[in-house]
Amino acid sequence: MMFRTGVSNMKKKVSNLLSRSLWYFLFLALTASCGSDDKKDPTPTPPEPEALKITIDPAVTYQEMVGFGGALTWYSERILSSSKKNEIANQIFSDLGADIIRFKNCYYPDNYPTVTNTTSMSDDNSKVLWDATNQLHQMAKAQNPNVKILLSSWGPPAALKSNNSTREGTLKKEAGNFMYDAYATYWENLLNNLPFDPEYISIQNEPSYTNPGWTTCEWSSTETSSLPGYNIAFDKVYEKIQARPDRPIMLGPESPNTTSYSNFAAAMKDKAHVGMFGYHPYDINSSTSDSQIKSSLQSIANYNTKPNIMTEYSDNLTWFNTAMFIHNTLIYANSSGYIYWKLAWAQPASGTVDAAMVSISNSGSYVVTPFYHVMKHYAKYIDAGYKRIEASSTKQNLNITAFINSTKNQLTLVIINSGASAEDVEFSVSGKTIGTITIDQSKEGDFFKRLEQATADDIISIPAKTISTVVITI
Repeated sequence: MMFRTGVSNMKKKVSNLLSRSLWYFLFLALTASCGSDDKKDPTPTPPEPEALKITIDPAVTYQEMVGFGGALTWYSERILSSSKKNEIANQIFSDLGADIIRFKNCYYPDNYPTVTNTTSMSDDNSKVLWDATNQLHQMAKAQNPNVKILLSSWGPPAALKSNNSTREGTLKKEAGNFMYDAYATYWENLLNNLPFDPEYISIQNEPSYTNPGWTTCEWSSTETSSLPGYNIAFDKVYEKIQARPDRPIMLGPESPNTTSYSNFAAAMKDKAHVGMFGYHPYDINSSTSDSQIKSSLQSIANYNTKPNIMTEYSDNLTWFNTAMFIHNTLIYANSSGYIYWKLAWAQPASGTVDAAMVSISNSGSYVVTPFYHVMKHYAKYIDAGYKRIEASSTKQNLNITAFINSTKNQLTLVIINSGASAEDVEFSVSGKTIGTITIDQSKEGDFFKRLEQATADDIISIPAKTISTVVITI
Protein backbone atom coordinates (compact mmCIF):
# COMPACT_ATOMS: atom_id res chain seq x y z
CA MET A 1 0.00 0.00 0.00
CA MET A 2 0.99 3.59 -0.47
CA PHE A 3 0.33 4.78 3.05
CA ARG A 4 2.34 3.70 6.06
CA THR A 5 0.28 1.14 8.00
CA GLY A 6 -0.16 0.63 11.75
CA VAL A 7 -3.41 -0.31 13.48
CA SER A 8 -5.27 1.36 10.62
CA ASN A 9 -4.52 1.60 6.92
CA MET A 10 -2.91 5.02 7.21
CA LYS A 11 -1.20 6.74 10.04
CA LYS A 12 -1.93 10.42 10.57
CA LYS A 13 0.49 12.96 11.91
CA VAL A 14 -1.91 13.68 14.69
CA SER A 15 -1.90 9.97 15.63
CA ASN A 16 1.87 10.03 15.81
CA LEU A 17 1.77 13.09 18.04
CA LEU A 18 -0.80 11.55 20.39
CA SER A 19 1.07 8.28 20.65
CA ARG A 20 4.30 10.12 21.48
CA SER A 21 2.51 12.23 24.08
CA LEU A 22 0.85 9.20 25.73
CA TRP A 23 4.19 7.41 25.80
CA TYR A 24 5.81 10.41 27.48
CA PHE A 25 3.17 10.77 30.25
CA LEU A 26 3.06 7.03 30.81
CA PHE A 27 6.82 7.07 31.26
CA LEU A 28 6.57 9.91 33.83
CA ALA A 29 3.83 8.10 35.73
CA LEU A 30 5.82 4.88 35.89
CA THR A 31 8.89 6.78 37.05
CA ALA A 32 6.97 8.55 39.83
CA SER A 33 5.24 5.40 41.08
CA CYS A 34 8.46 3.44 41.32
CA GLY A 35 10.02 5.87 43.86
CA SER A 36 13.16 4.34 45.30
CA ASP A 37 12.32 0.83 44.05
CA ASP A 38 15.53 -0.86 43.05
CA LYS A 39 13.85 -2.59 40.10
CA LYS A 40 14.92 -1.27 36.71
CA ASP A 41 12.27 0.39 34.58
CA PRO A 42 11.63 -1.36 31.28
CA THR A 43 13.09 0.58 28.35
CA PRO A 44 10.19 2.22 26.55
CA THR A 45 9.79 1.96 22.78
CA PRO A 46 10.95 5.22 21.19
CA PRO A 47 8.53 7.20 19.04
CA GLU A 48 8.56 6.69 15.29
CA PRO A 49 10.67 9.17 13.35
CA GLU A 50 9.08 12.16 11.70
CA ALA A 51 8.21 11.88 8.03
CA LEU A 52 10.42 13.58 5.48
CA LYS A 53 8.89 16.85 4.35
CA ILE A 54 8.63 17.73 0.66
CA THR A 55 8.31 21.49 0.36
CA ILE A 56 6.69 23.04 -2.70
CA ASP A 57 6.87 26.75 -3.49
CA PRO A 58 4.46 27.80 -6.29
CA ALA A 59 5.90 31.32 -6.24
CA VAL A 60 9.23 30.09 -7.67
CA THR A 61 8.58 29.25 -11.31
CA TYR A 62 10.75 27.92 -14.13
CA GLN A 63 9.84 26.92 -17.70
CA GLU A 64 6.33 26.84 -19.11
CA MET A 65 5.44 23.43 -20.49
CA VAL A 66 4.63 22.56 -24.10
CA GLY A 67 3.87 19.04 -22.97
CA PHE A 68 4.66 15.36 -23.31
CA GLY A 69 3.89 12.85 -26.04
CA GLY A 70 5.31 10.53 -28.66
CA ALA A 71 6.00 10.05 -32.36
CA LEU A 72 3.92 8.16 -34.93
CA THR A 73 6.11 7.49 -37.96
CA TRP A 74 7.18 4.14 -39.37
CA TYR A 75 4.81 1.23 -38.62
CA SER A 76 2.05 3.64 -37.54
CA GLU A 77 -0.16 2.30 -40.35
CA ARG A 78 -0.42 -0.91 -38.31
CA ILE A 79 -2.70 0.95 -35.91
CA LEU A 80 -5.24 1.48 -38.69
CA SER A 81 -5.13 -2.09 -40.01
CA SER A 82 -5.48 -3.62 -36.54
CA SER A 83 -8.86 -5.00 -35.44
CA LYS A 84 -7.99 -3.34 -32.12
CA LYS A 85 -7.41 0.10 -33.63
CA ASN A 86 -10.05 1.79 -31.46
CA GLU A 87 -8.45 0.34 -28.31
CA ILE A 88 -5.01 1.44 -29.44
CA ALA A 89 -6.28 4.91 -30.36
CA ASN A 90 -7.86 5.24 -26.93
CA GLN A 91 -4.57 4.28 -25.31
CA ILE A 92 -2.38 6.72 -27.22
CA PHE A 93 -4.74 9.65 -27.77
CA SER A 94 -6.89 9.62 -24.62
CA ASP A 95 -5.59 7.50 -21.75
CA LEU A 96 -1.98 8.63 -22.14
CA GLY A 97 -2.87 12.31 -21.87
CA ALA A 98 -0.42 13.33 -24.60
CA ASP A 99 -0.13 17.03 -25.38
CA ILE A 100 1.91 16.69 -28.58
CA ILE A 101 2.28 14.08 -31.34
CA ARG A 102 5.20 14.07 -33.77
CA PHE A 103 4.48 13.00 -37.35
CA LYS A 104 6.90 12.39 -40.21
CA ASN A 105 6.53 14.50 -43.34
CA CYS A 106 5.79 12.08 -46.20
CA TYR A 107 5.18 14.61 -48.99
CA TYR A 108 7.14 13.14 -51.91
CA PRO A 109 5.01 13.37 -55.08
CA ASP A 110 6.31 11.37 -58.01
CA ASN A 111 7.85 13.75 -60.60
CA TYR A 112 8.01 16.66 -58.17
CA PRO A 113 8.12 19.67 -58.80
CA THR A 114 6.26 19.15 -62.09
CA VAL A 115 3.60 17.31 -60.07
CA THR A 116 2.64 18.68 -56.66
CA ASN A 117 -0.45 16.61 -55.82
CA THR A 118 -0.32 13.50 -53.66
CA THR A 119 -2.05 11.05 -56.00
CA SER A 120 1.10 9.04 -56.63
CA MET A 121 3.94 8.95 -54.09
CA SER A 122 6.07 5.81 -54.33
CA ASP A 123 9.36 6.85 -52.73
CA ASP A 124 9.99 5.28 -49.30
CA ASN A 125 6.40 4.00 -48.96
CA SER A 126 5.40 7.64 -48.62
CA LYS A 127 1.83 7.34 -49.93
CA VAL A 128 0.92 4.69 -47.36
CA LEU A 129 2.42 6.73 -44.53
CA TRP A 130 0.94 9.99 -45.84
CA ASP A 131 -2.58 8.52 -45.80
CA ALA A 132 -2.00 6.87 -42.41
CA THR A 133 -0.76 10.14 -40.93
CA ASN A 134 -3.86 11.98 -42.09
CA GLN A 135 -6.16 9.35 -40.59
CA LEU A 136 -4.23 9.25 -37.34
CA HIS A 137 -4.46 13.02 -37.12
CA GLN A 138 -8.24 12.79 -37.42
CA MET A 139 -8.39 10.13 -34.71
CA ALA A 140 -6.11 12.13 -32.41
CA LYS A 141 -8.14 15.32 -32.73
CA ALA A 142 -11.42 13.43 -32.30
CA GLN A 143 -10.28 12.05 -28.94
CA ASN A 144 -8.28 15.07 -27.82
CA PRO A 145 -9.02 18.33 -29.68
CA ASN A 146 -6.25 20.09 -27.73
CA VAL A 147 -3.44 17.78 -28.85
CA LYS A 148 -0.76 19.60 -30.88
CA ILE A 149 1.07 18.25 -33.93
CA LEU A 150 4.76 18.57 -34.75
CA LEU A 151 5.45 17.72 -38.41
CA SER A 152 9.13 16.92 -38.94
CA SER A 153 10.80 16.45 -42.31
CA TRP A 154 13.56 13.92 -42.95
CA GLY A 155 14.68 15.74 -46.10
CA PRO A 156 13.70 17.33 -49.42
CA PRO A 157 12.44 15.35 -52.42
CA ALA A 158 14.97 13.79 -54.79
CA ALA A 159 14.62 16.60 -57.34
CA LEU A 160 16.08 19.03 -54.80
CA LYS A 161 18.94 16.79 -53.70
CA SER A 162 22.56 16.92 -54.82
CA ASN A 163 22.54 13.18 -55.58
CA ASN A 164 18.97 13.04 -56.98
CA SER A 165 17.98 10.73 -54.15
CA THR A 166 16.06 11.25 -50.93
CA ARG A 167 18.79 9.23 -49.18
CA GLU A 168 22.01 10.91 -48.11
CA GLY A 169 23.26 13.89 -50.13
CA THR A 170 22.45 17.52 -49.46
CA LEU A 171 20.51 20.40 -51.01
CA LYS A 172 21.17 20.75 -54.75
CA LYS A 173 22.98 23.71 -56.27
CA GLU A 174 21.77 25.58 -59.34
CA ALA A 175 24.10 28.00 -61.15
CA GLY A 176 26.52 27.60 -58.26
CA ASN A 177 23.99 28.49 -55.54
CA PHE A 178 22.08 26.26 -53.18
CA MET A 179 18.38 26.02 -54.09
CA TYR A 180 16.99 27.67 -50.97
CA ASP A 181 14.08 29.31 -52.77
CA ALA A 182 12.99 26.03 -54.39
CA TYR A 183 13.25 24.39 -50.99
CA ALA A 184 11.00 27.05 -49.45
CA THR A 185 8.49 26.53 -52.28
CA TYR A 186 8.50 22.82 -51.48
CA TRP A 187 7.32 23.65 -47.96
CA GLU A 188 4.60 25.92 -49.30
CA ASN A 189 3.40 23.09 -51.58
CA LEU A 190 3.57 20.64 -48.68
CA LEU A 191 1.35 22.78 -46.45
CA ASN A 192 -1.03 23.47 -49.33
CA ASN A 193 -1.54 19.75 -49.89
CA LEU A 194 -1.60 18.67 -46.25
CA PRO A 195 -5.24 18.13 -45.16
CA PHE A 196 -4.57 19.47 -41.66
CA ASP A 197 -2.70 22.38 -40.14
CA PRO A 198 0.21 21.32 -37.91
CA GLU A 199 0.86 23.54 -34.93
CA TYR A 200 4.64 23.06 -35.28
CA ILE A 201 6.99 22.21 -38.14
CA SER A 202 10.65 21.20 -38.27
CA ILE A 203 12.29 21.61 -41.68
CA GLN A 204 14.95 18.94 -41.13
CA ASN A 205 15.29 16.02 -38.76
CA GLU A 206 18.90 15.69 -37.55
CA PRO A 207 20.52 18.03 -40.10
CA SER A 208 24.09 16.87 -39.47
CA TYR A 209 23.28 13.16 -39.93
CA THR A 210 22.95 11.03 -43.08
CA ASN A 211 22.08 7.38 -43.63
CA PRO A 212 21.89 5.35 -46.85
CA GLY A 213 18.94 3.36 -45.50
CA TRP A 214 16.34 6.10 -45.33
CA THR A 215 15.60 9.72 -46.19
CA THR A 216 18.24 12.09 -44.82
CA CYS A 217 19.88 15.34 -45.88
CA GLU A 218 23.07 16.95 -44.60
CA TRP A 219 23.26 20.61 -43.64
CA SER A 220 25.77 22.84 -41.94
CA SER A 221 24.70 25.25 -39.22
CA THR A 222 25.86 28.04 -41.55
CA GLU A 223 26.67 27.78 -45.25
CA THR A 224 29.98 26.35 -46.44
CA SER A 225 31.24 25.71 -49.97
CA SER A 226 29.98 22.12 -49.82
CA LEU A 227 26.97 22.31 -47.50
CA PRO A 228 23.93 24.59 -47.38
CA GLY A 229 23.25 26.67 -44.29
CA TYR A 230 20.41 25.39 -42.15
CA ASN A 231 19.96 28.92 -40.82
CA ILE A 232 19.41 30.30 -44.34
CA ALA A 233 16.94 27.58 -45.27
CA PHE A 234 15.04 28.20 -42.04
CA ASP A 235 14.72 31.90 -42.90
CA LYS A 236 13.64 31.18 -46.47
CA VAL A 237 10.89 28.79 -45.38
CA TYR A 238 9.63 31.30 -42.84
CA GLU A 239 9.53 34.07 -45.46
CA LYS A 240 7.55 31.81 -47.81
CA ILE A 241 4.91 30.74 -45.29
CA GLN A 242 4.78 33.67 -42.85
CA ALA A 243 1.64 35.20 -44.41
CA ARG A 244 -0.42 32.02 -44.04
CA PRO A 245 -3.39 32.50 -41.68
CA ASP A 246 -2.64 29.10 -40.17
CA ARG A 247 1.14 29.51 -40.07
CA PRO A 248 2.78 26.88 -37.87
CA ILE A 249 5.40 27.67 -35.27
CA MET A 250 8.84 26.76 -36.62
CA LEU A 251 11.03 24.54 -34.47
CA GLY A 252 14.63 23.49 -34.94
CA PRO A 253 17.29 22.20 -35.23
CA GLU A 254 16.39 18.69 -33.96
CA SER A 255 20.09 17.85 -33.83
CA PRO A 256 21.08 14.18 -33.37
CA ASN A 257 23.19 14.87 -30.29
CA THR A 258 23.87 17.54 -27.71
CA THR A 259 27.27 18.39 -29.23
CA SER A 260 26.03 19.34 -32.69
CA TYR A 261 23.07 21.14 -31.13
CA SER A 262 25.31 23.92 -29.88
CA ASN A 263 26.51 24.85 -33.38
CA PHE A 264 23.00 25.04 -34.81
CA ALA A 265 21.44 26.78 -31.81
CA ALA A 266 24.18 29.41 -31.81
CA ALA A 267 23.30 30.34 -35.39
CA MET A 268 19.58 30.59 -34.58
CA LYS A 269 19.36 31.94 -31.05
CA ASP A 270 18.66 35.53 -32.05
CA LYS A 271 16.08 34.86 -34.79
CA ALA A 272 12.65 36.08 -33.74
CA HIS A 273 10.86 33.55 -35.96
CA VAL A 274 12.44 30.55 -34.24
CA GLY A 275 9.58 29.46 -32.01
CA MET A 276 11.35 26.70 -30.14
CA PHE A 277 14.57 24.70 -30.09
CA GLY A 278 14.45 20.92 -30.55
CA TYR A 279 17.14 18.35 -29.76
CA HIS A 280 17.86 14.61 -29.81
CA PRO A 281 20.30 13.36 -27.15
CA TYR A 282 21.57 10.22 -28.92
CA ASP A 283 25.05 10.76 -27.50
CA ILE A 284 23.61 9.58 -24.16
CA ASN A 285 23.10 5.90 -23.36
CA SER A 286 23.15 3.44 -20.47
CA SER A 287 26.93 3.73 -20.05
CA THR A 288 26.97 7.53 -19.87
CA SER A 289 27.90 8.76 -16.41
CA ASP A 290 25.42 10.78 -14.41
CA SER A 291 27.76 13.78 -14.38
CA GLN A 292 28.14 13.65 -18.17
CA ILE A 293 24.37 13.41 -18.66
CA LYS A 294 23.85 16.51 -16.56
CA SER A 295 26.66 18.38 -18.28
CA SER A 296 25.32 17.52 -21.75
CA LEU A 297 21.82 18.62 -20.81
CA GLN A 298 23.11 21.84 -19.29
CA SER A 299 24.68 22.62 -22.68
CA ILE A 300 21.14 22.59 -24.08
CA ALA A 301 19.96 25.02 -21.40
CA ASN A 302 22.82 27.39 -22.24
CA TYR A 303 20.83 28.53 -25.27
CA ASN A 304 17.93 30.02 -23.36
CA THR A 305 16.66 32.66 -25.78
CA LYS A 306 13.98 30.13 -26.82
CA PRO A 307 12.20 27.32 -25.01
CA ASN A 308 13.50 23.87 -25.89
CA ILE A 309 11.88 20.47 -26.25
CA MET A 310 13.30 16.96 -26.55
CA THR A 311 11.67 15.67 -29.76
CA GLU A 312 13.15 12.18 -30.26
CA TYR A 313 14.81 9.57 -28.06
CA SER A 314 14.31 5.90 -27.13
CA ASP A 315 15.98 2.46 -26.98
CA ASN A 316 18.97 3.56 -24.92
CA LEU A 317 17.73 3.18 -21.33
CA THR A 318 15.59 0.95 -19.13
CA TRP A 319 12.07 2.12 -18.25
CA PHE A 320 13.20 3.34 -14.83
CA ASN A 321 16.27 5.12 -16.17
CA THR A 322 14.11 6.68 -18.87
CA ALA A 323 12.04 8.25 -16.10
CA MET A 324 15.24 9.55 -14.51
CA PHE A 325 16.36 10.92 -17.86
CA ILE A 326 13.08 12.79 -18.37
CA HIS A 327 13.55 14.25 -14.89
CA ASN A 328 17.05 15.39 -15.84
CA THR A 329 15.89 17.03 -19.08
CA LEU A 330 13.38 19.06 -17.09
CA ILE A 331 15.87 20.11 -14.41
CA TYR A 332 19.17 20.48 -16.27
CA ALA A 333 18.15 21.21 -19.88
CA ASN A 334 15.18 23.26 -18.66
CA SER A 335 13.12 21.48 -21.33
CA SER A 336 9.50 22.41 -21.90
CA GLY A 337 8.51 19.02 -23.20
CA TYR A 338 9.53 15.48 -24.10
CA ILE A 339 8.45 13.45 -27.14
CA TYR A 340 9.26 9.75 -26.88
CA TRP A 341 10.35 8.36 -30.26
CA LYS A 342 8.43 5.08 -30.44
CA LEU A 343 4.89 5.87 -29.42
CA ALA A 344 3.77 2.99 -31.67
CA TRP A 345 6.21 0.61 -33.36
CA ALA A 346 6.55 -2.91 -34.69
CA GLN A 347 6.84 -5.68 -32.10
CA PRO A 348 10.51 -6.73 -31.88
CA ALA A 349 11.88 -10.21 -32.28
CA SER A 350 11.43 -12.56 -29.35
CA GLY A 351 13.99 -11.96 -26.62
CA THR A 352 14.62 -8.37 -27.71
CA VAL A 353 13.85 -5.46 -25.42
CA ASP A 354 10.59 -3.84 -26.48
CA ALA A 355 11.32 -0.12 -26.27
CA ALA A 356 8.08 1.03 -27.92
CA MET A 357 5.35 2.55 -25.79
CA VAL A 358 2.84 0.45 -27.74
CA SER A 359 4.16 -2.29 -30.01
CA ILE A 360 1.97 -3.80 -32.71
CA SER A 361 2.43 -7.14 -34.49
CA ASN A 362 1.78 -7.85 -38.16
CA SER A 363 -1.55 -9.40 -37.15
CA GLY A 364 -2.62 -6.24 -35.29
CA SER A 365 -2.26 -7.49 -31.72
CA TYR A 366 -0.58 -5.00 -29.44
CA VAL A 367 1.35 -4.72 -26.18
CA VAL A 368 1.48 -1.76 -23.81
CA THR A 369 4.99 -1.62 -22.34
CA PRO A 370 6.50 -0.02 -19.21
CA PHE A 371 7.70 2.89 -21.37
CA TYR A 372 4.07 3.82 -21.99
CA HIS A 373 3.47 4.09 -18.26
CA VAL A 374 6.64 6.11 -17.75
CA MET A 375 5.40 8.69 -20.24
CA LYS A 376 1.92 8.58 -18.69
CA HIS A 377 3.41 9.58 -15.35
CA TYR A 378 4.32 12.89 -16.98
CA ALA A 379 1.70 13.31 -19.71
CA LYS A 380 -1.49 12.44 -17.86
CA TYR A 381 -1.58 15.27 -15.32
CA ILE A 382 0.88 17.83 -16.71
CA ASP A 383 -0.52 19.82 -19.62
CA ALA A 384 0.65 22.53 -21.97
CA GLY A 385 0.62 25.83 -20.07
CA TYR A 386 1.63 24.30 -16.74
CA LYS A 387 4.76 25.80 -15.20
CA ARG A 388 7.50 23.94 -13.41
CA ILE A 389 7.86 25.20 -9.85
CA GLU A 390 10.26 24.74 -6.96
CA ALA A 391 10.05 21.52 -4.94
CA SER A 392 12.67 20.07 -2.64
CA SER A 393 13.45 17.53 0.06
CA THR A 394 16.54 16.67 2.07
CA LYS A 395 16.91 13.24 0.44
CA GLN A 396 19.01 13.09 -2.70
CA ASN A 397 17.43 9.80 -3.79
CA LEU A 398 14.03 11.51 -4.08
CA ASN A 399 14.07 13.11 -7.53
CA ILE A 400 11.18 15.57 -7.68
CA THR A 401 9.71 17.76 -10.37
CA ALA A 402 6.65 19.85 -9.58
CA PHE A 403 4.22 21.78 -11.77
CA ILE A 404 1.28 24.15 -11.29
CA ASN A 405 -1.69 24.55 -13.61
CA SER A 406 -2.67 27.86 -15.22
CA THR A 407 -5.50 28.48 -12.74
CA LYS A 408 -3.09 27.86 -9.85
CA ASN A 409 -5.34 25.47 -7.95
CA GLN A 410 -3.65 22.16 -8.75
CA LEU A 411 -0.11 20.85 -8.43
CA THR A 412 1.38 17.79 -10.10
CA LEU A 413 4.52 16.19 -8.71
CA VAL A 414 6.50 13.35 -10.24
CA ILE A 415 8.63 11.68 -7.57
CA ILE A 416 11.24 9.08 -8.51
CA ASN A 417 12.78 7.17 -5.61
CA SER A 418 16.12 6.01 -6.98
CA GLY A 419 17.26 4.72 -3.58
CA ALA A 420 17.27 1.24 -2.06
CA SER A 421 14.67 1.88 0.64
CA ALA A 422 11.25 3.43 1.02
CA GLU A 423 10.85 7.03 2.15
CA ASP A 424 7.94 8.30 4.25
CA VAL A 425 6.97 11.78 3.15
CA GLU A 426 4.47 14.53 3.79
CA PHE A 427 3.83 17.66 1.75
CA SER A 428 3.96 21.35 2.52
CA VAL A 429 2.93 24.03 0.02
CA SER A 430 4.22 27.51 0.81
CA GLY A 431 1.38 29.95 1.37
CA LYS A 432 -1.30 27.42 0.42
CA THR A 433 -3.63 24.92 2.07
CA ILE A 434 -3.62 21.39 0.73
CA GLY A 435 -6.95 19.81 -0.20
CA THR A 436 -6.95 16.30 -1.66
CA ILE A 437 -3.99 14.22 -2.76
CA THR A 438 -4.16 11.43 -5.36
CA ILE A 439 -1.27 9.13 -6.22
CA ASP A 440 -0.52 6.89 -9.19
CA GLN A 441 2.53 4.70 -8.71
CA SER A 442 4.69 2.36 -10.80
CA LYS A 443 7.16 -0.31 -9.80
CA GLU A 444 8.68 -3.23 -11.68
CA GLY A 445 5.85 -5.48 -12.85
CA ASP A 446 3.06 -3.26 -11.52
CA PHE A 447 2.53 -0.01 -13.41
CA PHE A 448 0.48 3.14 -12.88
CA LYS A 449 -1.70 1.88 -10.04
CA ARG A 450 -4.07 4.32 -8.38
CA LEU A 451 -3.62 4.28 -4.61
CA GLU A 452 -5.95 5.51 -1.91
CA GLN A 453 -6.74 9.20 -1.83
CA ALA A 454 -4.85 11.06 0.87
CA THR A 455 -5.11 14.35 2.73
CA ALA A 456 -2.58 16.84 4.03
CA ASP A 457 -2.29 14.91 7.33
CA ASP A 458 -1.31 11.60 5.72
CA ILE A 459 2.20 10.25 5.78
CA ILE A 460 2.87 8.70 2.39
CA SER A 461 5.35 5.97 1.57
CA ILE A 462 7.43 6.22 -1.60
CA PRO A 463 8.90 2.72 -2.08
CA ALA A 464 12.35 2.15 -3.54
CA LYS A 465 12.68 2.15 -7.34
CA THR A 466 9.25 3.60 -7.96
CA ILE A 467 7.74 6.47 -9.90
CA SER A 468 4.85 8.32 -8.28
CA THR A 469 2.66 10.98 -9.83
CA VAL A 470 1.06 13.01 -7.06
CA VAL A 471 -1.77 15.43 -7.83
CA ILE A 472 -2.52 17.95 -5.08
CA THR A 473 -5.41 20.39 -4.99
CA ILE A 474 -4.64 23.69 -3.26
